Amino acid sequence: MTTQDKLVFLKQKFLQSAFVKDAAKGYISVKSFNLAIDPDVLEFASRCWAEHYHHDTNIDAIVGLPDAGSRLVSVVGEMLRVDSILPSKRTTVVPGSWEDVVSYSNKSFTMGQDDILSHIGFVKKGMRILLVDDVIAHGNTAMAAIKALQEAGVEIVGLCVLFDKAWQGGVRQIQEKTGVEAFSLINIQEITPQGEIIL
Repeated sequence: MTTQDKLVFLKQKFLQSAFVKDAAKGYISVKSFNLAIDPDVLEFASRCWAEHYHHDTNIDAIVGLPDAGSRLVSVVGEMLRVDSILPSKRTTVVPGSWEDVVSYSNKSFTMGQDDILSHIGFVKKGMRILLVDDVIAHGNTAMAAIKALQEAGVEIVGLCVLFDKAWQGGVRQIQEKTGVEAFSLINIQEITPQGEIIL
């Protein structure tokens, strides 16, 4: 099965599962993709990401951005043979056993909060890290994480994304403001006022 075949499968599964909660705000729920994750979705998504980044044999670590991204990293991390999967957490308190922590705060459109604090542990200067996230809307969370990691001396190899809301411009903003490519598997072009999802 080719990468294109896998993407077709993911798009079909996405459209079957997606539920528009608020068309005006662009709120969409896709339970099998980022809440109660379907193992087939995880397998196919991971294979697409691994095929996209297979040429890069020097990825030191992979990080899933909290919260949903953290549940998406294990399979693609194994496929790419990364050295480690770094922990990440959205919390005001850093776990006591963590070392070399990079912290960042961001505004979340989805959560409706202005100052959400997150942390990534065991980050070493000079690492080459691949990031994973479930959804990109405006891109605030990913940009905050990328900038914090870059300031810590990390090279971001890329950002794997399950789906993005293209009309909200997050993928473009991330590229322009951080220089990092976001490889999104499903691009939502718009949600109509009637709740129809246009890919």
